[in-house]
Amino acid sequence: MRFKKMAAITMAGIMCAGLLTGCAGTAGESGKDSGTGTGATGSGAGPVTEAAGTGEETTITFGIHVADPAAQEKVTYDIVQEFNKKYAGQYKVEFEAADTETHKTNMKLEAADGSLPQVFWMDSSAAPEFSEAGYLLDLSGFLGEYSSTASALDDSVLQAFNNGTQYGLPYQCNVEGFFYNKEVFDKAGVTYPTNGTTYEEFLKMVADLNAAGYTPIAQGSKDSNFAIWSYLAFLTRYGYSENINAILTGNMKFSNDDMVKCFQKLQELGQNKAFPSNMSTISYFDAKTSFENGDCALLNTGAWDCAELDQTMGDKVGFWWGPTFSDSTYEQKISMKVPSAPLCVSAKVAEDEKVKAAVYAFLEFYYSQEAAALSYAGSVFPATNYTDITVGDTQYALKAVMASLADGWQSPSAQPDQILTSAVQSQLYDSMLGVMMGNYTPEAALQKLDDQMAY
Repeated sequence: MRFKKMAAITMAGIMCAGLLTGCAGTAGESGKDSGTGTGATGSGAGPVTEAAGTGEETTITFGIHVADPAAQEKVTYDIVQEFNKKYAGQYKVEFEAADTETHKTNMKLEAADGSLPQVFWMDSSAAPEFSEAGYLLDLSGFLGEYSSTASALDDSVLQAFNNGTQYGLPYQCNVEGFFYNKEVFDKAGVTYPTNGTTYEEFLKMVADLNAAGYTPIAQGSKDSNFAIWSYLAFLTRYGYSENINAILTGNMKFSNDDMVKCFQKLQELGQNKAFPSNMSTISYFDAKTSFENGDCALLNTGAWDCAELDQTMGDKVGFWWGPTFSDSTYEQKISMKVPSAPLCVSAKVAEDEKVKAAVYAFLEFYYSQEAAALSYAGSVFPATNYTDITVGDTQYALKAVMASLADGWQSPSAQPDQILTSAVQSQLYDSMLGVMMGNYTPEAALQKLDDQMAY
């Protein structure tokens, strides 16, 4: 079996971005000179081009995992627009856009025929395989040339995408947990969960919310097998980080006492009606709508939904890392703030110095303080560690997340599912959701994971 990473997921307590202050700062010094100018972004895929008649503007393509970047990845879209304005007449970035599954398929096909975009979002489980096949540029040269960018990315986030070569850089920082609707809790007469709320206390909340006529957790599984973010901390609180290396090397099994206890908790939540009765026929997006409409008390998601929750719920939203478990001997003060999937660069970029210069200029801008400010303005956590960034008074969801981060709980150095191969990753999702819906016993679900391993 090819492993994505053979280093243990350590409790690094990493901060993909530093704590924010109430005072806005200016862009930091660049490791390279930046161009100026104005202009608008382009869209659509295409080869590297130069502006007609000028021979100056180099256009590169950014392969992104959503069909409509302006609506679905607005922060990234805005960063690209600002880059295009800054480098108008010199460099331009255009999108090659498709939904996530189509994008992943396209990247495999384009890798095979040598037509990969110059820069592209890549699924974490597949990126190491692309690196081993020689499709990706080693970005250690970029980091060495652009020292300010290297300083803005902590070693822990860089190591998440390094297998001897720096095959990618973090797209963003994922912060994952449970958002909760304060109004629902108030109407049900249930106390809000806090970091440190135990599993037993949470089961009581589940019972009380059901009794008041609310579905405790908004959760879907249809076309959403990836929607297990908040439960990744469950795994970590039962020793996943400490034991995954032994599991990947065949010295231990997923079917171990700690993971059985973890999966039993997922089973018990299902048995206690924590999830919608139609969980198998609704999607993550359907579940989110039911949460925003006040039908459900909690939502399993990440900080990427902050901007939407601000618009739909305002100051009614809170954030929680999930329950702690008294039957586990492992660290319980676990948060989930980890590098997201990598941005990768096609190895063919090295063949053309103009293209390489355009790609390097874009990466420098993407990881600049100016781009970080755009990210926070859109309630998205960037991968960088800048601290002097403004958060608006009405960014309620983002501030709720930041309040939990301020508790100082430790995070693993990589998202637990992202160090697995594609097949094992998919089985992890199926096993967890299957136990929650009552389709598998904990033992059967874990055995499916072991069966998927190819030692």
